[in-house]
Amino acid sequence: MLVARTGARSRALAVTACVGALLVAGGCGQIGGAPPPDESETAEQCASLLGADAGGRIVIGMHSDQPGMNFQEDDARRSGFDYEFAKYLGEYCGMTVIEQDVSTPQRQELLQDGVVDVIVASYSITDARKLEVSFAGPYLKTKQGVMVGAGSGIESARDLAGRKVCAGRNSTSWDQMIKNLPGITAVEAEGFGECTERLLDGEIDAVTTDQVLLYGYEHEYSGLRVLPGEQFGSAELYGIGLRHGDVELCEFFNQAIKDYVHSGRWVQQFKNNLPEHLDPDDFKPVDHDLTECPDPEAEQ
Repeated sequence: MLVARTGARSRALAVTACVGALLVAGGCGQIGGAPPPDESETAEQCASLLGADAGGRIVIGMHSDQPGMNFQEDDARRSGFDYEFAKYLGEYCGMTVIEQDVSTPQRQELLQDGVVDVIVASYSITDARKLEVSFAGPYLKTKQGVMVGAGSGIESARDLAGRKVCAGRNSTSWDQMIKNLPGITAVEAEGFGECTERLLDGEIDAVTTDQVLLYGYEHEYSGLRVLPGEQFGSAELYGIGLRHGDVELCEFFNQAIKDYVHSGRWVQQFKNNLPEHLDPDDFKPVDHDLTECPDPEAEQ
């Protein structure tokens, strides 16, 4: 079991998804989100885009095992940058957020099956994924890094040859690991919380995923170290996952992201939730980073 630096966060990082029936009865959790009066027009637009059956709620798929991004305590309290961003989307839409736990491999399936309205779960935008899912964003950008045990003696990615390195199944991190870390023994897990648990238990030698996630684990749990300056692969651009071809909702949430960044809330929540030595400007998107919303007719 993982042991947090604070001592209070000691639960195993196993992610369990709530089923759709539970959502009807109240879901995995709720976050309030009634808008100020001057935002009523925005809320009305969001309700229209989500559909008449939304019922004043927006179901957002989230991770719960990523310290600094979205982490759920034993007492069900959540914290993290993604969590605060999801709360903001609820406020922007004037809706109550229903939290739906997702693991990395589940994200596309739950979105396509209509169990969730959107995904906010360190969901990287890729060309391959855009064939099945649409994205608004990015709302954060990062690169891949490596995390090891503090006393492992591993000082660079070159030292990983012949060692066991873990990444999440169906993640872009897995693909980048295979491409950029030759000679390793690749270990697959359901998510990066599971990888981290295996690292602390001594079952593997390293975890590789997005640096912003690794720094969250390093900050939260004793005995972990992110290799300084070790980054590789292409940039990971986190987007809001939407059902494929939903152009209007994509454009709506792109505007929501712009407003979030320009208002200063983006920087404030980054500083509130992630290690203080990280520079927000290294991870903050700018307007020209935003993806062009898909045109389903042009894709045919």
